[in-house]
Amino acid sequence: MGLNLLGRFAVAAGAAVMVGSVTGSPALADSTVAVNGGNVPTTASAYGTHDCDANFGGGPYPGSDIWVFVLPGNHDKVGDFVSVTAVFGANGTLTVPADGGAVVTDKGTSKAWIKTPAGWTLTGAAAVITGTADKFNLTHTCPAGGGQTTPPTPVVTEPTPVVSASTGSPAPTGGSGSGTGSSTGDSTGGTAGGGSGGLPVTGTAVTGLATLGGALVAGGIVLLILRRRRGELVFSAEGESPDRGRV
Repeated sequence: MGLNLLGRFAVAAGAAVMVGSVTGSPALADSTVAVNGGNVPTTASAYGTHDCDANFGGGPYPGSDIWVFVLPGNHDKVGDFVSVTAVFGANGTLTVPADGGAVVTDKGTSKAWIKTPAGWTLTGAAAVITGTADKFNLTHTCPAGGGQTTPPTPVVTEPTPVVSASTGSPAPTGGSGSGTGSSTGDSTGGTAGGGSGGLPVTGTAVTGLATLGGALVAGGIVLLILRRRRGELVFSAEGESPDRGRV
């Protein structure tokens, strides 16, 4: 009788312990939360924080953006990401990790990342988590090519002036109007264009001819004088007057 009563007591006590162990520490249930409304809508390049981390997709990549989400707060309460579904407007939705990317635990914090074509706009997102957080954040992005870049400054090359051989001053090198015609006329020796210096230079040739003519005349005179003196010498040697026989 006493053993029977003791056995019943032991069974009851064991059952109470089992029930207490089940009901005293309830397990965390999965819940769904939305992204911080202040983070959307945005493009990766327009978002305020850029970081291309090898632990969260790496980058930058030509033609692709990286998006990184974080579940902030005490990890024991907020839990971890199970999945993140990001909405990109007319481009549709992508779910991490089913459509790419990964869920990563970084220094005790749950994060998720995904890659998209460059230029997509994030309009909203929802996440399944294991804890009790009321929202999650878009922590940073890695835009295609590393983000916004400064366009290169155009290089302006100044034309090299052409110095005129006749005046020593810069001559026109192009453009519209009569300047081009004048420059062409000067360089070819023609008269088109109406510019100055269009006539051919003849001074040097005339002077040369005059000098040559004078030299020939002078030479002829010298020859005549020499010839006359030679004749006088011959007549003198023969004893005849140089004027003999002259009419």
